[in-house]
Amino acid sequence: MNKQKNIPEIRFPEFNAELERKRLGKIIYKTDKKNKENLDLPVYSINNTKGFLPQAEQFEGRNSNDRGFDISIYKIINKNTFAYNPARINVGSIGYSFDLDNILVSSLYVCFKTKESLDDIFLLHFLKTVSFNTSILRYEEGGVRKYLFFDNISKIPIFLPSIEEQKRIASFLSVTDKRLAQLKEKKALLTAYKKGMMQKIFSQELRFKDENRGEFPDWEKKKFGEVFSFHSTNSFSRDNLNYKAGFVKNIHYGDIHTKFNSHFETTKEFVPFINAEIELSKISKINYCKEGDLIIADASEDYEDVGKCIEIIELNNEKVLAGLHTIHARPNSEKITIGFSGHLMKSAKIRLQIKVIAQGTKVLSISATRLSNIKISLPSISEQTKIAKFLSGIDNKISICQSKIEQTQEYKKSLLQKMFCV
Repeated sequence: MNKQKNIPEIRFPEFNAELERKRLGKIIYKTDKKNKENLDLPVYSINNTKGFLPQAEQFEGRNSNDRGFDISIYKIINKNTFAYNPARINVGSIGYSFDLDNILVSSLYVCFKTKESLDDIFLLHFLKTVSFNTSILRYEEGGVRKYLFFDNISKIPIFLPSIEEQKRIASFLSVTDKRLAQLKEKKALLTAYKKGMMQKIFSQELRFKDENRGEFPDWEKKKFGEVFSFHSTNSFSRDNLNYKAGFVKNIHYGDIHTKFNSHFETTKEFVPFINAEIELSKISKINYCKEGDLIIADASEDYEDVGKCIEIIELNNEKVLAGLHTIHARPNSEKITIGFSGHLMKSAKIRLQIKVIAQGTKVLSISATRLSNIKISLPSISEQTKIAKFLSGIDNKISICQSKIEQTQEYKKSLLQKMFCV
């Protein structure tokens, strides 16, 4: 930004006037219509990423004290209204009602509309800028819990171009938003497609054919412990690891939960080293990871992540160990081909059995002993190869889609920084 003339870094050539600095309170106004007549209207809440969403329970009108709610104090809002929770503005978005008309929202929400000099969509984009989110910290009030009431948000400054330029900026940025929405929808469809195909494949509703279009052999029923052997893991904490240098890398259970792909390749993952001063000479060679091994997180705070695992697909000749709170399982290479186990462990039947054997209250855990007894069904090596190739192909498409999403998000972030004055 040109600080002398309040000119943004990126601007449409037909506009050159200096931007006017205003407080939001000059160009927005509060709306506070209560549902005093107990009207039977749908109730909406604000989702952090999706804006307004209908609540699961719809009121039948009248007074609903028997459910713990009095809808007469709910606020009625109509089209093109902004609303937010003043106690959660720092962790969520400001919702915009678009075409939603005559809906109810919480009495706690701050609701406002724009005056004629401010374009709604331009404001929506401004609300996502670093400048606005930095201003929140400056103008919010309170002690341990912070609030941003209407009087507070009214003080936040904005550099305002003409209404014509606002509309051009809003239209341009909305094209990027549309592209982002399309990519997210594509990823969601691919993810749903993979889930459906996983269900059909591992229930054997869908079977692959061999090279001669013939039938593969029947799947073999085994216990996990009959096909996998278990190897020792270490208990090194984060304090024993670093991301700069070392001779041996370490797979920490927290990284399995948060960042590693289910099909793990060292060249594509950011894996910490074990600190050089740690003594590793007593660790047997057999306990170092091999391609095809499963590394399973043995602890989790919720059922959805308990037993989450990765299959090591590629090690790039690097030394890697399984670390704290992990189970290291090695498949019999004559029974399981590389690339199949990672998909098998995500199948519905396996996930259900893992949830059943999980123990604990606040923290759930599984053990190699309990894991040994879960039942698995194995196709022939040839059919495993086809299954792994097919499902990994979908994973690659999902990964490419996610990469495009991240690139588009970074592009949008850059545009917001350069098209708005701060």
